[in-house]
Amino acid sequence: MKKKLVHSQIGNYKTYLMYRRQCLTLAENVFEFKNLPNFIDTAYLNKILLREGAIVFFRDEVMGLVALPFNVLGTLDVYGRPNNLIAYSKNGYRRRLSKDEFVIMYDNNGRYPLILDILQYAERLALATRTIDINITQQRTPRFWKCKTENERTVRDIINNVDANPDTVLTYKDIDLDDIQIVLEPAPYVADKLNLDKEKIWNEFLRLIGIANTNFQKKERNIKDEVLASQGGTIASRFSRFEPRKKAVDEINKKFADILENPIEVNYYDGIPTSNETDDDVEGDDVEYDI
Repeated sequence: MKKKLVHSQIGNYKTYLMYRRQCLTLAENVFEFKNLPNFIDTAYLNKILLREGAIVFFRDEVMGLVALPFNVLGTLDVYGRPNNLIAYSKNGYRRRLSKDEFVIMYDNNGRYPLILDILQYAERLALATRTIDINITQQRTPRFWKCKTENERTVRDIINNVDANPDTVLTYKDIDLDDIQIVLEPAPYVADKLNLDKEKIWNEFLRLIGIANTNFQKKERNIKDEVLASQGGTIASRFSRFEPRKKAVDEINKKFADILENPIEVNYYDGIPTSNETDDDVEGDDVEYDI
């Protein structure tokens, strides 16, 4: 029993790690940076933004433009922004910077690590998935045998023989088969309902990170305004993550123009329904997305 419990707990944790990886990968890769210096690792940049909530850009005399995590030093200004900070790296690199030497890029307008919310969604998705797995497993009809204590060994032998699919089963001469009862009680199938809940959780997560998703009932003809209205939360979340990046990029281009070959740009990878066509509605699967 303990061995089975351990395997179940390992399965739960592996499922959680799977969704954690998937959610973090999506959240880290919805932005596209163009014209970043080749030395800056974009994957590292996105990772730090998601996990720390902010990253600092500054000039290094040897490496050029650098983006690293930081710790705040001293006091803050009237808006809670650092006047001095220390940028650091895993290899031991440290650099103290004053306010006029750096530009901070935030992951969102809340200026908090989004990973705190993402891990919540990963946990909920894992819980829904494991519950579905258990419910599907329980569709194998369980057999509950009722017998006297002294007949337990005999019943176990009979069950083992039956499960082995023999043509005949031998037992004791004095066994009372009428005293043995079997109860069949399959679990109700609810995996379909759980899948709907799981889909809702997934759509909530996509809304959080600003990825467009069409979570509405499919109709014969879908009005464009209905599609756009369904994306309101996604657009708001997208703005919350895109606006601080765009503001930081503009400041970086201005402050470090002398060491940049071309102005840095930031965009979203995926598309969102923003068609400006004048048609009143779009039929079936013919919804157009500008990317």
